[in-house]
Amino acid sequence: MKLPIEAPEVIEYHCNICGAMNRLDNRQFRRELALCGKCGSNARFRGIIHVLAGLVGEGNDLPLRDWPGRVDIAGLGMSDWPGYADLLSRKFRYENTFYDRMPRFDIQNLDEAQWGKYDFVISSDVFEHILPPLQRGFNHLLTLLKPGGSLIFSVPYTRTACTAEHYPGLSEYEILDFRGGKILVNRDEAGKLQVYDNLVFHGGEGMTLEMRLFCESDILSRLARAGFEDIHVHDQPQLSVGYYWPELSQADPDAPLLYAYIVSARRPVRAF
Repeated sequence: MKLPIEAPEVIEYHCNICGAMNRLDNRQFRRELALCGKCGSNARFRGIIHVLAGLVGEGNDLPLRDWPGRVDIAGLGMSDWPGYADLLSRKFRYENTFYDRMPRFDIQNLDEAQWGKYDFVISSDVFEHILPPLQRGFNHLLTLLKPGGSLIFSVPYTRTACTAEHYPGLSEYEILDFRGGKILVNRDEAGKLQVYDNLVFHGGEGMTLEMRLFCESDILSRLARAGFEDIHVHDQPQLSVGYYWPELSQADPDAPLLYAYIVSARRPVRAF
């Protein structure tokens, strides 16, 4: 994101989750930082709620805590942050779900009872971890939504030419301890044994293994292929709620920059 020329050095913003007033030097904004002093929300979480507000008709950056209850709206979260998930469950017929604990949810294996059930789905920083086939996961996001329902989606991504799969050919695999670290051992569909080290985990181990690094064009293409429309990358800062971060450098100085902006999309009201 690029700050407008007239942006002040110190940005004042209201947290659109808890309503607290914050002040922060614009050079200190980061996607997972820029924390609200009251509720601890980061720039990504405030961006998710900013986008959701527009999709459900809550304008003027009214804090989530003050939104009216809407029992007619059903929502699904995929490992959402508790700070906004708890509030969403009070405002809507919303349920937060998890891959590894109750209530369990696996985007690659849907229960038919969930088809077309939701007015909105939030999938934030989940799809870099899901097992292949990748397109099936995107297709299932559409399947979950009612006609006209909305998706709010984010993953870390670059603006390079293609998505980088870290473990192509993943089939039968285990993550094992080896000499004080973790390795992934895989037997592909042809029976060939593969061993990978230098695994990257997000926030823990197990199914938080980073499987891929997306590129933006692949995300947009897969959403379109799944059948979504009104696909929009929210790459403009919303300073009033502290939704802003500059391009992010990776640990490897030669690696491409990360952008990782929030994407929204809609299931068509009518089938073609």
